[in-house]
Amino acid sequence: MPSKKSQSISINTIIIAAIALAVLVVLFLIFTGRFKIFSEGLDTTASCSSSCNSIGMEYYSAANPDTKCDQTRTYIPGTFKESKTGCCCQAKP
Repeated sequence: MPSKKSQSISINTIIIAAIALAVLVVLFLIFTGRFKIFSEGLDTTASCSSSCNSIGMEYYSAANPDTKCDQTRTYIPGTFKESKTGCCCQAKP
């Protein structure tokens, strides 16, 4: 008596299809501008004060934005709202 073999979708095919669908959804969200999780995070860290606070210091606003800090303060390189050349942070009083 011949045995009947039924065909079914393998587990690997289902997993690959699910991953492909997830990638397509993420790409759709990114390219339609509805994926604002990353841009909101970048806006909050684009200031010197938030960057200094993240390392437990405060922003030293009296520094010349064109030069680096003196030896008693910490310099954070980058482009920020307050300065295009970096920020000076000092210890909190």
